[in-house]
Amino acid sequence: MNDDDFLDVLRATADEFDPVPAGVLRDASAALALRSLDAELAELVESEALVRGDGPLTLAFESERVTVNLEISDGVVRGLVTGAEGEAVVETPHSRRAAPITDGWFTVTDVPSGLVRIRVTASDGTPVVTRWARG
Repeated sequence: MNDDDFLDVLRATADEFDPVPAGVLRDASAALALRSLDAELAELVESEALVRGDGPLTLAFESERVTVNLEISDGVVRGLVTGAEGEAVVETPHSRRAAPITDGWFTVTDVPSGLVRIRVTASDGTPVVTRWARG
């Protein structure tokens, strides 16, 4: 048995006894499909989640041009954006929902639970996207 044959046996055994959950493969595929290499990445700088209860998740992201403060609760994403204009796009692995940024604020409803990120356009036209977060 050569190395390739041995690896095939290991793969088959792993697939039989410990398969990768379908949701993981689906979400990974969707995440790669939604990536944007030309967008500036806003890094997570603050996160606050309540340990008990059903309170909102609050997140703060920052890039060189934009800050995005989020509150995620019960399928609603509310955000305060500075340095951007136009609309905020809330992306999940399977959907995109846009809302206008009005006086720095936006609200998007009916957002499925799971991974979420926000895409905005900085005032100078640069696309900016937050890292994925679990909402």
